[in-house]
Amino acid sequence: MAVSLHGLRWKIAAAALFTRTARRLGRIPASAWLIRNTAARLQPRDQEATGTYRGIAADLLTRTLPADEQADGITYDPVAGLVPGTPVERPRPIDLAARAINSPSAGNHLAAAAAHRKPYVSDLSAAVNHYEQAFAVNPKDLRAVEGALTIGARTHYDWPRIWNVVQVLTPRRGPLRAGTGFWDELSRIFAQAPGPHAVQCAKTMLEDHRGELPSLHQLLLEAIAARMQFLGEFAVGFQVREAAARNRVKELAGIPLESGIWLKHLLGAYAYLEDHQWLRATAKTPPVDRSDPRTRLHAQKLHADAALIMGDAAPLQGHTLDRRHTMRLPGEEGMSELVEGKRIAVVGPSSGDGLGELIESFDVVVRTRHAPAGTYEHAGGRTDIAYYAGRDLLRDFAEISAAAESGTFQRAVTRPFFVEAPSLQKWPQWLRPARFEQGLYFRGAPMGLQRIVYDLLQFQPAELAVFNADLYAGETFAASGYRASYSAFGPHNQTNDVVIMHDLAYEFRWTARLHQAGLITAHGTTAEVLSLSENDYLSRLESGPLGVGSKAREGGVS
Repeated sequence: MAVSLHGLRWKIAAAALFTRTARRLGRIPASAWLIRNTAARLQPRDQEATGTYRGIAADLLTRTLPADEQADGITYDPVAGLVPGTPVERPRPIDLAARAINSPSAGNHLAAAAAHRKPYVSDLSAAVNHYEQAFAVNPKDLRAVEGALTIGARTHYDWPRIWNVVQVLTPRRGPLRAGTGFWDELSRIFAQAPGPHAVQCAKTMLEDHRGELPSLHQLLLEAIAARMQFLGEFAVGFQVREAAARNRVKELAGIPLESGIWLKHLLGAYAYLEDHQWLRATAKTPPVDRSDPRTRLHAQKLHADAALIMGDAAPLQGHTLDRRHTMRLPGEEGMSELVEGKRIAVVGPSSGDGLGELIESFDVVVRTRHAPAGTYEHAGGRTDIAYYAGRDLLRDFAEISAAAESGTFQRAVTRPFFVEAPSLQKWPQWLRPARFEQGLYFRGAPMGLQRIVYDLLQFQPAELAVFNADLYAGETFAASGYRASYSAFGPHNQTNDVVIMHDLAYEFRWTARLHQAGLITAHGTTAEVLSLSENDYLSRLESGPLGVGSKAREGGVS
């Protein structure tokens, strides 16, 4: 039977009760043996496990068994980050692609898509093709819809092609059912170059039906939110994304949750909606089975993240120390020596404010990449710690390694999941993986500045000052020469990730809250942007290169 991921609320609750019961039975040796053997028998042959209900049940059973407490390796967990474990040799993307060709089930295509989508593989064109083939086999598997939307927007940027997939989620009943005037207007923005009249009509329709939007499927709302932002309409896009967050709360609140992943989704929705009362209460008493050590770790990590959003870094710092005592990571001791108790300048890639001398006066200078973005007058010249997105690190590894060995900088930091990258199995002394990342994101993942701030706060600096970061509310994308691919939205342009992989409104709120709480200081343009109201910030986005450039290219302005 083809897997359907519709009606998730009750499936999640049922899975939570199923795993909780199995976990308790698994404490008895004879029962554990039975669970292990049942899981093995349920595993499908020559098929991706998560593509069948049998495989999903087998995976749930396997995860109820006690973890290997003696594992001395490092593995990546999507909620907890880097944890002790035995690394598993993963199938090569080319082998998963061959399996999908030979046995073209939705599950096999989804597995191939996920492998090609990994940041250390990043063959996104192959990934989107596999997602679309998975959708053709099983349109009810929402993973295929999500992949066709997200990776399609990062690659071919063909909006009629994306809409052809996503429109299957339009409801059959209710005031916003398929075939009504609402969809007649909304579908027009998914033309490749909709005119200004079509965009304005869509904005009016969304405003008129704002109260009904949370009834729509989250992926359908995400498609609308993303498309409006790509058309330069950020304020409307974020209003639609808020409707998706309300839908997520309705889906997950009030039921037992099967794993920390679902807790992360629920808390992320509360954080996005700035519902701090429910965020605090749910983080304090999470509806997950904390008798499972891994789930308990998830809950502790997310509780620390919730406290940070509300201005308290102490739980995050305490959680980090506990984790450090449990498992050491490459480069971590040197990082502590560099950051703890020091005055840290974090320098972004935006055009500067003539504060180079002030930047140089700090004990430690941190940058996105080791080469300064801009001149000494605006950005200073020293780099002590460089943070790298994985694609940059792997592509420029020889250059970065030579710079590190020559003393150009002292430490480089990359994202936690790069411990899985086959080309980084032996870590150089100058390279450190971040232990984990901020987890309370409703959609996407944190951007570079926010990842840097979150990571550095764990090491208890005396001061964390931010320079040259305008959160895309400036007159240019970045300082001249920083990244050639930062330009207008379009096919295979890295700028597309700003919308489809991140959330600028949430990044602004999160950073502004840390600034208001005194956890970071800001200088120059950064201080000016963080002093804006959210409405004023969104207006700046719409009048800046992300907004005006998009409207001009799509025909919205002359």
